[in-house]
Amino acid sequence: MNTKPKKKIYWIFLIIWSVVLCLVLAGALVWFYGFLKNYQKVYDETRPKLFMDRTLELFTGKDVDGILQVSKPVELGPLEGEEQLKAYLRERLDGKVISYGTKAGEHIEERPVYVVTADEEPVAVVRLKKQAESAEYGLPLWELNNMELLVMPGKERVLSAPSTVTVLVNGRELTEDMIVEEGIVDERAAHFNGYAEIPTYTCYSLGSFLCEPVVEATNFAGEAVEAEYDSGKYAYKVDFGGDSELQEGVEEFAVQAVMDYANYVSNDAPYGALDKYFPAGSELLTGIKKNQREWFDYHLTPEIKNQKMTSFTAFTEDAFSARVYLEQYMYVPFSKKTEMLVTDLDVYFVNQNGFWKIAGIAFE
Repeated sequence: MNTKPKKKIYWIFLIIWSVVLCLVLAGALVWFYGFLKNYQKVYDETRPKLFMDRTLELFTGKDVDGILQVSKPVELGPLEGEEQLKAYLRERLDGKVISYGTKAGEHIEERPVYVVTADEEPVAVVRLKKQAESAEYGLPLWELNNMELLVMPGKERVLSAPSTVTVLVNGRELTEDMIVEEGIVDERAAHFNGYAEIPTYTCYSLGSFLCEPVVEATNFAGEAVEAEYDSGKYAYKVDFGGDSELQEGVEEFAVQAVMDYANYVSNDAPYGALDKYFPAGSELLTGIKKNQREWFDYHLTPEIKNQKMTSFTAFTEDAFSARVYLEQYMYVPFSKKTEMLVTDLDVYFVNQNGFWKIAGIAFE
């Protein structure tokens, strides 16, 4: 029996089979490699971190409009709006190193949660969720669930201002529900000695602020009044301010009144020299006249120099105060020296029947 042909056929079949098997295995390996490569590509493209990288671009680019568009509403104080919130975000992001990391205690694979930081200070929490549709191979696609901005409002601030002064904070008017106390009497009212009633102060609670507020004040004369801020008390104080037209009309008179007062005190003016400056029956004038003037050494008639009004406050159209400074130079024969005396006083004036009278003097 001849087995050689059979063996030859067997080996031919075995070789062909081996070649076919190798080709099939090679094709399978190529397909599997392509599958793995594509799967890895889809997997990488559907990772939540990739979505978060794109979201971070809002912060690195300081796109505050885009950030606010996708963020939860931020609760603001009554005197702040979107403009102040945008300024606050720019300040927190400007010049900072922006990064992110997973949120401890909340981040899981099925529900990714990240914290965006600026110089390692938390700025926002970003929560992702799976989309309804999936990518290839059933891999999840991600979208923003919500973004929460982590704002840090400052201390609550208060403001006090005369009832006749209009105050705007960040362009917004103060409302009655912000009033903490009203009818607060200014200590300077006592210097008018009942000859004038000046407006009282009102105290407001302004709430807290994300960034420094802009405080603007205008008095009854339509002039701007500065709001002084006490950082230790978180309090603004607005004064009455001035009245340029009124000041121009009374400045010369007020300076002359103090010059005559200084000469009276130094015994260089007659006993009745001040009568025209005070209301009839003024107790203050009576007290001034009771004071002895003989304690000054004998001197020649003094020369007044550098007289000027250094401050002016208009409480109403009929009441103001002026601080007047002047120097008296008097030659004293006994010592053969020229002495210099300084007068620097706040004087309170009131309008009576069209004439300005001294209602009080703040002696120091």
